[in-house]
Amino acid sequence: MKKYFLFCLLATLAWSPAMGADNSAKDAYKPAVAAHRGASGYLPEHTIPAKTMAYALGPDFIEQDVIMTKDNVLMIMHDPQLDTTTDVAKKFPNRKRDDGKYYAVDFTYPEIMTLTVTERFDPKTGKAVFSGRFPVDSGIDFKVPTLEEELKLIQGLNKSTGKDVGVYVEVKEPAFYKREGKDITGAVIEMLDKYGYNSPNANSILQIFDFDAVKDARAKGWKGDLAMLVTRSGQHLTDDKAVHEWLLTPEGIAEVSKYATIYAPWFSLMAVPNADGKGYKVNDLAETARKNGMKVHSWTHRSDSPFKGFDSSKQALDTAFKEIRLDGIFSDFPGDVVQYLHQEGLRD
Repeated sequence: MKKYFLFCLLATLAWSPAMGADNSAKDAYKPAVAAHRGASGYLPEHTIPAKTMAYALGPDFIEQDVIMTKDNVLMIMHDPQLDTTTDVAKKFPNRKRDDGKYYAVDFTYPEIMTLTVTERFDPKTGKAVFSGRFPVDSGIDFKVPTLEEELKLIQGLNKSTGKDVGVYVEVKEPAFYKREGKDITGAVIEMLDKYGYNSPNANSILQIFDFDAVKDARAKGWKGDLAMLVTRSGQHLTDDKAVHEWLLTPEGIAEVSKYATIYAPWFSLMAVPNADGKGYKVNDLAETARKNGMKVHSWTHRSDSPFKGFDSSKQALDTAFKEIRLDGIFSDFPGDVVQYLHQEGLRD
């Protein structure tokens, strides 16, 4: 594994068919990989170094979670709050809301650029969420990138390497931003359109947890692949748990297929762990989505933290690609999944 890891740092691997690509019937099953928040298993998530390293590990897509600042700049960060990956509490101790959290939408772009990004941590304890990953107290001044910077980075690397790694862009909490008076969905689509990504043939996918926003994306002119993210608990800042429960039903799947080309539930909703946490059972969720004309993606593979019910990362990947036959998967360790696919003959 170490030799493979070093190899990936020195040279990018061959590109495989995109998750959103329209492959001919004669093509073999070749699932693909999206780098979850970049190479987040190795470097602080959603930083430029994490995205650069992710590119070198050979995924088909690199993910962008998009938030918005007070002055309407689109930035890359998983949470709409700044608490869990930056030093905002130290630099702006009096800027938290009544819930005790610091929201990016309350800060301008210049203010956010003064923050240092770190490995994800628990704000209550200061301890890393994943203890074996990059040190929280590394002393390196990582910064929050903008969406535009990251699109330029990936397109620049595509030019210099001759590859075609795509973007997999999530609009974070669109209903929350609407309540804040901001149209984040429209702004993201406008930015993607500016860089040539708003096309059925573009190597890009737009992903959203909000069903109304998925519909709204089409109304706002999104022409490319569109993924409906599904989790039983719903969004964090909008109470739509009932909607997500419905999205797990045949009726909900049929309805979302009118707008989305990709159905993307949490992995444990398809490979359901047994009550005692030992073992799992694959249900027909993926099959139902395919019958409604959608591809099936899932999230999030972590080599250092197997899904509940699984003994190892390899067992989970075997289930993902040999039982469920996912069209694509997100991973904090994209190089590990790329290597697995090579070993199993599922990647050129």
